[in-house]
Amino acid sequence: MSEKSIEELADEIRMNGFVILENMIPLDAVGSWLECFDPMLERKRALEPTNRGANRYQMDLPFDLPFADPILYANPTVLAILDNLLGKDIICSYFASDTPFPGSDYQPVHLDCRLPFPEAPFGAPVYSVVVNTPLVDFTAENGPLEIWPGGTHMIAQPKNIEAMAAAMPSIKPLIKAGDILMRDPRVWHRGTPSNGTRSRPNLALVYSRGWFRFENHPTRIKIPRATFESFEPRLKAMFRYCAILNPDGTISDVLA
Repeated sequence: MSEKSIEELADEIRMNGFVILENMIPLDAVGSWLECFDPMLERKRALEPTNRGANRYQMDLPFDLPFADPILYANPTVLAILDNLLGKDIICSYFASDTPFPGSDYQPVHLDCRLPFPEAPFGAPVYSVVVNTPLVDFTAENGPLEIWPGGTHMIAQPKNIEAMAAAMPSIKPLIKAGDILMRDPRVWHRGTPSNGTRSRPNLALVYSRGWFRFENHPTRIKIPRATFESFEPRLKAMFRYCAILNPDGTISDVLA
C-alpha cells in the first residue's frame, strides 16, 4: 500500500478506534489454522471450565506452525500501520484466542487494557493495538463482537460503562475469515450471544509501544529458541519481552 493509504488506515484507528482490513490472509492459511485450532480448543474445553463467561473460552496459542505464520504476526500491512501509530519501537506481548460457542451470553462492556493516565481529562494517543483474525465468518447469529466506536477509546475515566453504552450507538462488524480487525484496546466492546451451529474462533495479537506493558494477561508468549534465533533484528526487538522455550523444555528470558 502507498504511504498515504497506510496513513488513512492508521487515522481510522486514531479517530474511530478500529479499522477492518479485508481479504488480508489467504483462506488456505486460515483453513490450516482452523483445522489445528478446533481439536486444541476441544481438549481444553473437556478439561477446563469456561474462562470468559458462559460457553466462551480464552486460549493461549503455541508459537509453532501453523499458527506461528509470519503472515499473521508480521503482516507487512499491519506492521506499516503500527509503525504509523506507534513508531518503530513496537513490542508484541500477547498471542491467544477468544471463542464463543452456541449458548454464550453477552459479556459486560469493557476495555482490554489499563489506562496509563487515568487522572487525565482525555485519553492518551494510541499506545496499544489488538489485531484480531477470525477463523470463520462473523455472522449475526454466531456471536459477533459489538463495538462502541467514535471516541470511547479517548474517554480517560470511564464510569458506569454499561449505562453509558446502553445510551450510545454500537456496531457489530461482520468480518470474514481472511480479514483483519485492528482496534485500540480501549474501545468499548463486548462479546455477544452465539446462536450459531459451531464455535466462532477469533485470534488475537497485542502490539504496544515499547514502554507499555499489557498486564491484563500474565502468560507470556513462549517462542522456541530456534525460531527466535531465526528472526531478523526487528522481530527480535518486537518479541524481546517474550519467553524463550529451550529444547530441554526450560524457559529463558529473551533479555537474559
